[in-house]
Amino acid sequence: MLRHSVFVSAVVILIVSGACGAGAVRPTFHPFPEAITDTIVGEPEIIVEQLADLLQDEGIELRWVRVHEGYIETKWFDPSTGKTGGGRSLNTEGVVRLRFWADLALEHESAVVGEAVHRRIMDPSLPVRETEAHVAPEHPGHELLLHVFELLNSGTHGHEH
Repeated sequence: MLRHSVFVSAVVILIVSGACGAGAVRPTFHPFPEAITDTIVGEPEIIVEQLADLLQDEGIELRWVRVHEGYIETKWFDPSTGKTGGGRSLNTEGVVRLRFWADLALEHESAVVGEAVHRRIMDPSLPVRETEAHVAPEHPGHELLLHVFELLNSGTHGHEH
C-alpha cells in the first residue's frame, strides 16, 4: 500500500508541476536592445488588452495575447500591405512580427517594451530568436511600432478600462 501511495504522490506532483507552466507563452528571451520602452499609465493586464484592441483595429492579426503574462505577439505580416503570413517567406526583410511586454513599474504604471523583428536568416537548425533581428529605424515595421506607442499614449486606442 505504501508503494501505491508513493506512486500516486509522484504522479500528482508531476501533474501539478506540469500544470504550473502549462500555456505559458511569454518568451524567456529579452527584447532586443533597439526595442522601444515607455511607461504607460495602467496595469499590465489593461495595457495588454488595449494593445490587442489597438493592433486588431490596425488590421494586424495576433498570434498570442496573454493578459496575465503581460505579453502580446503578432503573426508574421507585411507592414506595407498588412497581409498576414510569410514567416517562412524568403523576403526576410519585408515580413515582421511585433512583440510587446508589459510589467508593473510603479503603482498603476506599466513599463511597456515593444519590438519589431524580421528574420535575418532562414535556418531551421537554429533557435528562432537567433534567426531574428530588430528592424532598422527606417523600416515600415519600426514606423508601425512607433505609431502603436503613439496611439497607446494618446488614449485613442478604443475603450478605456
